Amino acid sequence: MQALEGLVNHLMHLDPETPARLQKLNGRRVRVSLKELGKPFTVTVTETGLVLSWIDDGSVDCHIVTELAVLPELRDSANITRLIKADKLDIEGDPMLAQQLSKLLSDLDIDWPEQLSQRIGDVPAQVLVNAFERGRARLKTFQTDSQQWLGDVLVEEKQVLAAREQFIQFQNDLQALRAQLDKLERHLQEQRN
Repeated sequence: MQALEGLVNHLMHLDPETPARLQKLNGRRVRVSLKELGKPFTVTVTETGLVLSWIDDGSVDCHIVTELAVLPELRDSANITRLIKADKLDIEGDPMLAQQLSKLLSDLDIDWPEQLSQRIGDVPAQVLVNAFERGRARLKTFQTDSQQWLGDVLVEEKQVLAAREQFIQFQNDLQALRAQLDKLERHLQEQRN
């Protein structure tokens, strides 16, 4: 847990905006119970960073019970209600605190080229950054091509899914059928009266 705490705090301090964000949450405490871990851990926000503890059982401002896969969805407050209704999230205390803590980490703006440059020099850092950008562009192209290919296979070859035009036509036909049923129902109601 100490290694994770050290890594998180180190990364947070690579962003010059971190001290201001920490100041807003200073003294706030969140306990997180992840079903995969079986044991809750407590996150305490201080002026200098986050303190993570497995053994802290003091009072907290917010207690979150969820699964690891759900944590990224907490960034958007619109998801919280949906997750609670789906029994994927239970929050006792201030639900906005969970979102603020998630935002503290997700809003990090680290100048990676500058950080690399300070450690390995300008030229090697630029080579690594360029290679990373090319790799990311290739991965995005591969992902887009794969999605297109999979869509084509499911729609055209295997005919598991309907084509977009067919689905839109189905929706229009369904709406027309509903309108006819409503009209027929009103007509029957008038006949009864």
